[in-house]
Amino acid sequence: MTDDSNRFSRRSFLKTGFLATTAFTIVPRHVLGGVGFMAPSDQITLGFIGTGKQARGLTGAFANKAKIIAGCDVDARKLENFQNLTRQRYERLGTPNHVIKTYRDFRELLNNKEIDATVISTPDHWHAIQVIESAKAGKDIMCEKPFAHDINQGRLMVQAVEKYEKVLQVGSQQRSNRNFRNACRLVRNGLIGDVIEVKVSCGPPPKKFDLPAETKPDYLDWEMWVGPAEFNHFNAELSPPLERDIFPNWRNYKEYGNGMTADWGTHMFDIAQWGLGTDHTGPVAVYPPGADHRQLTFLYENGIKMTHEDFGRGYGVRFIGTRGVVDISREYFETLPANLASHEFGENDIKLYESNDHYQDWIDCIRARRKPICTAETGHRTATICFITNICYELRRPLRWDPVKEEFLNDAEANRMRAGYLRAPWTMIV
Repeated sequence: MTDDSNRFSRRSFLKTGFLATTAFTIVPRHVLGGVGFMAPSDQITLGFIGTGKQARGLTGAFANKAKIIAGCDVDARKLENFQNLTRQRYERLGTPNHVIKTYRDFRELLNNKEIDATVISTPDHWHAIQVIESAKAGKDIMCEKPFAHDINQGRLMVQAVEKYEKVLQVGSQQRSNRNFRNACRLVRNGLIGDVIEVKVSCGPPPKKFDLPAETKPDYLDWEMWVGPAEFNHFNAELSPPLERDIFPNWRNYKEYGNGMTADWGTHMFDIAQWGLGTDHTGPVAVYPPGADHRQLTFLYENGIKMTHEDFGRGYGVRFIGTRGVVDISREYFETLPANLASHEFGENDIKLYESNDHYQDWIDCIRARRKPICTAETGHRTATICFITNICYELRRPLRWDPVKEEFLNDAEANRMRAGYLRAPWTMIV
């Protein structure tokens, strides 16, 4: 990927370049103003939307790369804990008395003009509104995966990022790992021959909410937690108390997440897409398990098959070619023949975007005003495969997909399922 293909439009470049060269460091930032302006000596300032377990990990990734100055959460105890832990991180970094502003409503955080970018680590059903509103507020964005909660939301999010010329990184951090990158390079450079099939292991689809009602704690704004999603009563499996240091199980329920097919699928289907070179498109058909297909099976236009199946090695991806195999996950990188795993690439081989720190990559791209390793479009295309998987499991019939128009062919019911639930008064206006 060349620099030219990875940068924003000429208009965007000229705009940001003009500001950078004319402002330099003579005039203070607060005097210059301007959406997106950042003096070279400034640290990028971050506001976290969602301060639970995932966010606490992300503060460690960002504290020495940027300046975290705000957090927002509907759980007052998690918000206070985030504030205290972040202060402690900065004390260890030599910055005592670091101020972290706190908000209960993300819209108030977005009104803070001192914040350059948002880190969104809320449940999936919130991602679209918070990404769109962040872009409209002039913020660059780190959005946790899965990128969206349904297909239509994802396209709106891409449109918002493009319209407001924001730098968005999706939290698909496997793309910033050397083993995953090399596995995909082996495939892209034909070192396993022509790809015949890809197997993706990532877990089951979601289920409908079926948990019993529990007493809502006073410190939690449940109405705001549910937000634009279908309203259900409180259960701690969706929003566990601070003492239960776990990743919440809202991801298992279709009203708020999309099951492991999306939660882990957005990681593993993402690597399949990268290895196949299909980041801006997708499969053209999907078949449910049955007499003709043992596993749920996707078909790409070039004839490559991709199955959703447990191939016996945990969550991971297997590329099968005419001359070899690549198995890749967070636990292993193995090939047949075995020496492929240590292959030394040459100057004339196909190159892939090289990032070895997903979070630094985003910060660097904000400064350079260029696209990061996992853009909104890439995240949307990967998430779309996860959603098509779930739709096919639910309808239990073959579906034909047009990746250009992003619609199912001759299937009105499936097309209605491209859009999820949106509870009033919430809207998504780009």
